[in-house]
Amino acid sequence: MDFIHRAPPHLVARVHRGALAIGEPAARLHTRLRRHKGARPALLIHGRYDRMVAFEVSIAILNHIADSRLVLLNNCGHWPPFEKPAEWAAQDLAFLRGY
Repeated sequence: MDFIHRAPPHLVARVHRGALAIGEPAARLHTRLRRHKGARPALLIHGRYDRMVAFEVSIAILNHIADSRLVLLNNCGHWPPFEKPAEWAAQDLAFLRGY
């Protein structure tokens, strides 16, 4: 679940369960994200071959969180920190250095 940093915990849990991937309306997602006060910059790291969470979920989140970035790791599935640890760490550190 490390592909979303600093996102509201309830949103992370919802995405992890796959609820958004099966069609939660974008308006409902937008309302949930707008309700969260004190939002911070977010880094989303998504594996290109993730079969548990669709890439479109990350795009939807990206479009609704101000000052967020999305990184797509090629030849990677659902666990980027374990499947591509060097690339994941490099992206994570670059993000942290920038903020």
